[in-house]
Amino acid sequence: MAKFLVFGATGNVGSALGRRLVAGGHDVHGVTRGGDGEGKLAAAGISPIVGDIVNMPSLADRLSGFDAAFLASADAPDQGRREIAAIDALVAQNTPHLVKLSAQSAGLTPPVSFGVQHHASENHLKASGVSYSILRPTFFQQSVLLMKDDIARKSAITAPMGKGKSAMVNVEDIAAVAARCLTDRGHSGKVYTLTGPEPVGFADICAALSELLGKKIKYVSPPAPIARLVMPFLTGMPRWQTSLIVDLMVAIRMGAQEAVTSDVETVTGKPPRSIQAFLTENKAEFTG
Repeated sequence: MAKFLVFGATGNVGSALGRRLVAGGHDVHGVTRGGDGEGKLAAAGISPIVGDIVNMPSLADRLSGFDAAFLASADAPDQGRREIAAIDALVAQNTPHLVKLSAQSAGLTPPVSFGVQHHASENHLKASGVSYSILRPTFFQQSVLLMKDDIARKSAITAPMGKGKSAMVNVEDIAAVAARCLTDRGHSGKVYTLTGPEPVGFADICAALSELLGKKIKYVSPPAPIARLVMPFLTGMPRWQTSLIVDLMVAIRMGAQEAVTSDVETVTGKPPRSIQAFLTENKAEFTG
């Protein structure tokens, strides 16, 4: 049994990873800001560590004694700076191995969207001298669930991605790779680009949902400038965040995430989950 630290333990990837590590019989500790997160982690068999990556000094005395750590953090204008502080704190506590959740967009030339911040923290991690693995997933299949209300109520998906396609990856596959990287030091020094089995566009997803739900789901792709203007009002997200989302979708529109890699299967021994399987498994989410 190994002892692992998970940052972002209540997030999409962190929670899936925590479940896998607990099921594997490991001692898992998860960082949470408290509130509901503390109870959720405890219920999942994970020891909560109440704190925030924004304030690493408050966590410093609770970061020692782990066999490896998983670093994931919320999107933020200063995400790179926050992660660099976390990396420094973990290195100071002699953490043997760090697995960083990055983004496929960090590997583009130049990095775009959320990848700009990830690129900075990736470089810092590589220069830190600690053993590391870096995971660069594409667009999450689970992100389609953010559109479930529009799908259920308006029978539509609206996104400024045009005819662009992304080899969207399932969070469970990301977690499976992360678990292997934490438990098997043979992945030290590796940078994995994690994709699904094929590139899909929102037109493809709408077609699949139309067949699955028995009603027409249309795809509306507004011009990027219009999306930048209206998204903060429609989503309630801050403008810096919606701008990065639009940047990512424009990059996808231009072909940035069409490539498929074998990294998920290489690491886990299993092929990545398809978007069709994801939509079928989550059919009830799209019916309102």
